[in-house]
Amino acid sequence: MIKITNILLAFMIVCCASSAAAGEHSLFEPVSIRATGKYISDADYKDSDGSSSVIGGQARLKAGGFSLSYEAQHYSWDNVDQLNFGNGQDDPWNTLHRLSIGYNFNGAINKNWFYGVGITGTSAFEEEMEDSFGGALRGHIGYVFNDNWRALIGVRGFANAIRYSAMPYFGINFTDYAEDGSGYFMNLGMPATEVGYSFNDANTLRAAFNFDGKTYRLKDDSTVSDAGYVETSSMKVGVYYDYQPVKNCSISIGPEYVFSRETKFFDKHGNKFGAEDQEAAFGAFFNLKYKF
Repeated sequence: MIKITNILLAFMIVCCASSAAAGEHSLFEPVSIRATGKYISDADYKDSDGSSSVIGGQARLKAGGFSLSYEAQHYSWDNVDQLNFGNGQDDPWNTLHRLSIGYNFNGAINKNWFYGVGITGTSAFEEEMEDSFGGALRGHIGYVFNDNWRALIGVRGFANAIRYSAMPYFGINFTDYAEDGSGYFMNLGMPATEVGYSFNDANTLRAAFNFDGKTYRLKDDSTVSDAGYVETSSMKVGVYYDYQPVKNCSISIGPEYVFSRETKFFDKHGNKFGAEDQEAAFGAFFNLKYKF
């Protein structure tokens, strides 16, 4: 992990130097804050009558290309004696935490070609932070076809205590706005896609799909796996209403449907020893963002 940390640190220094050399803006401007909340309704784990619901929130600060965030996911359990994991008496876990710090830089190669690079460091844990760290690197290159269409393709690599992985990602973006701010937009890609319509500068309706996956280090005396790990993954679709009451403030709210939910379990050495599927569930999402 020390070797990974050194690589991430060196990459961040290069990104910062590139941004400073560009001389187009301060490293720490603009500044924005964002608060997000979500809820996922109670749903059974398959092949058992045990269930859980989730309420979560995230606070994020961005300054120029830098970002810092804290996220918490609080689980409420029912019929723990029916679960296929844990000790059948205590909640398997309650609140899972995730800290993240990152830097992203996007630039133009020429009139049509552009690029982006990014680095992220994370710590995801139940109580103790030891052996909870991970890191990600990404890079992409893109092309602007005209005022309406652009596309990009890139690679993202990730490493934590249980695995190393790399995967390609891509995106196709279309926008068609009138002078009053109304118009259609579309962002097709993986792992996220969205389409929508803006009625004016203040009101937008959109639908989105994305994939979510996170790994957390469990507490030392966990009833699931002492100092082990739990990995959660899911897909979700949502319909959202975005409202911008003033120029620098925006609010988003909408219902979500979460499906293809899977929870995997690992011991403290990173060896997988089990997995559980969970039924799909409805949820709700709220986001408040202010830009200084």
